[in-house]
Amino acid sequence: MKGPRFWLSRIFILSLSTFLVLALMIRLTIRDSGGVISTLIYYMTPLILLSFGAAILFVLSWRAGWHRIAFVWLVLSIITGIWCANTQFQRNNSQLELKEVNRSIRRIAFWNIGDRLWGMDAVLDELRNLDADLIGLVEAGPGSAEMKQFWLNSFPDHPHQVVKNGFVCLSRVPITHHSSGTLSEMGKYERLSLKPDQRAKAELSVYLVDIKSNVLKSRKEALVALAKLVSETNDQPALVLGDFNTPSDSVHFQPLRRYLKNSFEVAGDGYMATWPLPLPVLDLDSIWVNDQIGVSHCENRWTWVSDHRPVLTEVFLR
Repeated sequence: MKGPRFWLSRIFILSLSTFLVLALMIRLTIRDSGGVISTLIYYMTPLILLSFGAAILFVLSWRAGWHRIAFVWLVLSIITGIWCANTQFQRNNSQLELKEVNRSIRRIAFWNIGDRLWGMDAVLDELRNLDADLIGLVEAGPGSAEMKQFWLNSFPDHPHQVVKNGFVCLSRVPITHHSSGTLSEMGKYERLSLKPDQRAKAELSVYLVDIKSNVLKSRKEALVALAKLVSETNDQPALVLGDFNTPSDSVHFQPLRRYLKNSFEVAGDGYMATWPLPLPVLDLDSIWVNDQIGVSHCENRWTWVSDHRPVLTEVFLR
């Protein structure tokens, strides 16, 4: 006779196996375009967790004496591990393209600093270490007169600033215009026009975006609205910086991909996931560019200041 522990272990293995198989099928097919349940499973099982889960099931199945099932999970752990390594760990290099184009480099940084693990002084130290020409922040506090003065005092070498509705944009490049808007009911944005070169005819359009983290509501309408805004820039250079609260392999990014490219996918170096620290598994934060902008380097920085990793990219106008 087998004891309760024996049967409970097998029930656990079967239950976890069923869940991971379902998660893998969802990721291979509908991803986050289905209903609430399938979307929740998609968000709960990024590739790196699928790979670790398959490896755990291999060990548990082998110890339970289910060697054939264990072999299946060993193969799946290897496949999902390779899949994760090819998508979440980048080693891109655009230096050759940069050498062929004699352009000045601009450093662009984005960071969600809403849930800070340390005080604002640590945030300021990290931002100064980034030494970016354009800094975009979300969940950065109210747009009061005191906060505006705080940012001006903290970054006097970024004289062109916009502090509004939780958004902070600090720029060494003149800002000629800015406006605010919403992305359906799931997000908001701040649009800025920059003049990076007095000789250039076209201005640089920058969208600072913050999409809500409610997993019970689809990001589709918000990202479609953002894609429509970007399409209106025509042939002008455009940047989109944001916390999309949406993994980059989401089907809802397809409209945006018609006009923009994820800078980390173009020239990323390192691990792509940005949330939650200290063990990030989802790439929710990113910087996107259109064809008028080249990317020479992109990295997601490691810091313990916030639960989001800051994104830093180096770009040049074509």
